[in-house]
Amino acid sequence: MRMQSTAVIARGTTLLLVQSLFSGSFRLVNVMLLTRLLPQTEVGRIAVLAIIYGYMQFMGAAGLNHAMPRFVPELEKAGGRALRSLFAASVLVIVFASALLLVAFSALSPALVSSGLLDSNLVFLLYCIAPLSSLGVFSDSFLLARYSVRPLAIGRLVFDTMRMALTVILVILGMGVVGVLLGWLAAELSGLAVFVPFSLRSLPSNEGILRLRPVLAFALPSLLFQTIDVTIQNTDRMVLLQLTDLASLGVYDVILGMLFMLSFVALSLSVSLYPVLTRLEIGNTAGMHEAPVVSAPASLLIRYVLLILLPVSIVLSMNAERTLSLVFGTSYSSFPGASLSFGLVVVFYSLWGVTYALHTILRSMDESHFFWSVGLAVIGVELLVCWSLVQWLGLLGAAVTRCVYISILLSTALTRLKRRGVALQGRLGTTVSRVVPASLVAGAAFYVLSPDTLLSAALTLSLALLLCYALLILTKEPIPLDFVIARHILPKKLHRFLNYIETRQC
Repeated sequence: MRMQSTAVIARGTTLLLVQSLFSGSFRLVNVMLLTRLLPQTEVGRIAVLAIIYGYMQFMGAAGLNHAMPRFVPELEKAGGRALRSLFAASVLVIVFASALLLVAFSALSPALVSSGLLDSNLVFLLYCIAPLSSLGVFSDSFLLARYSVRPLAIGRLVFDTMRMALTVILVILGMGVVGVLLGWLAAELSGLAVFVPFSLRSLPSNEGILRLRPVLAFALPSLLFQTIDVTIQNTDRMVLLQLTDLASLGVYDVILGMLFMLSFVALSLSVSLYPVLTRLEIGNTAGMHEAPVVSAPASLLIRYVLLILLPVSIVLSMNAERTLSLVFGTSYSSFPGASLSFGLVVVFYSLWGVTYALHTILRSMDESHFFWSVGLAVIGVELLVCWSLVQWLGLLGAAVTRCVYISILLSTALTRLKRRGVALQGRLGTTVSRVVPASLVAGAAFYVLSPDTLLSAALTLSLALLLCYALLILTKEPIPLDFVIARHILPKKLHRFLNYIETRQC
């Protein structure tokens, strides 16, 4: 039974990782094309819309997206008869919360329009998209909580494909930022068309008694954390806009959009293991989280985040100006402070991936008090640091601020886990000591080869990463689970080669 569960987790994590790589690539291509089709001020306007969209999406979900991985396993353990009631009640709560948000945000519409940042058509479209997005986030989480990995991956790919294709096509047709929002709207509808039927398909038809109060008691503190989290991630953007202009915000948001692919991989790995961590909590009959049980999957999660993100981030950081020039054009790489900002932030985004993984572990342990207290403190520090540095350094000041708050969040998460008795395995230090030198060699190889086209850059990056992982194999970094996952990803023709490497490693 244990091996079967391990195999299911390995297959699910592998599938979601592959999906995240495709989705992240789609989003990167989308940003890359839009930067070539729209001026930097219009890209900045999209960034303003994305900030509002982020708030409305998670606040409209009312924290229920975090509650599903917590309560769905409990209901499944009890026979699953109340799952349909849970889904229906949650949808009603989200509709009500979204309606309240629309009323609240409509009060901001005149200020947004009069400032020249947005026009009334953009605001109207955004308010149409936000409730659908909240429902999409919830249904995504519901499928994840049931560990319905295949339909979840399909829905995410449909969403990202539709969003990438339609936004670019409509912008080419001359619709500008309105076309971008129409693409977002179509993507939300297509995602829901996949998520909702799959969510309802396998639910028991007989309804049980649902106690909604415990669900909301868990969800509302999670909502507070999500609101704080969105504020943390947008404070530097808002300060940069206040002290500079739309063009600076546009360039900064494009840099963060590229780095989002890195965080997307970490997010996918983390959320794929979140139901596993919550099941560990539910299975603990003592009523207290057993730290030794959590330590093993936590260490594995962080190890894979480091193995995937650190090599890419170091290679890109060592070749920051060339990367920006090839991906977005010289107007972005030559923008004051852009290349240095990218080179700095891309390394810290690998740490952000680790931080997200640690927060996932803490969230499974009901650490809501930790999140809101640390989050509020970070927002205060971020405001002070960003306001000072942006006036002095411009775009680079916002990038430094982001690095500062990532460092604070990482250190506080590590400290809290240690106090809860979750001891991360000492092997992580060995992993870092092997990954960093191998990544530096890969970055130097990329620099020496100096690709001059986007295609050659992609091929060179692939070769550089292969070199990095080859060096890791030579230093005997792989563990048995690595080969299990590799067999799920690679074709059977390569399994003999994997067997050969595994026998040499062990």
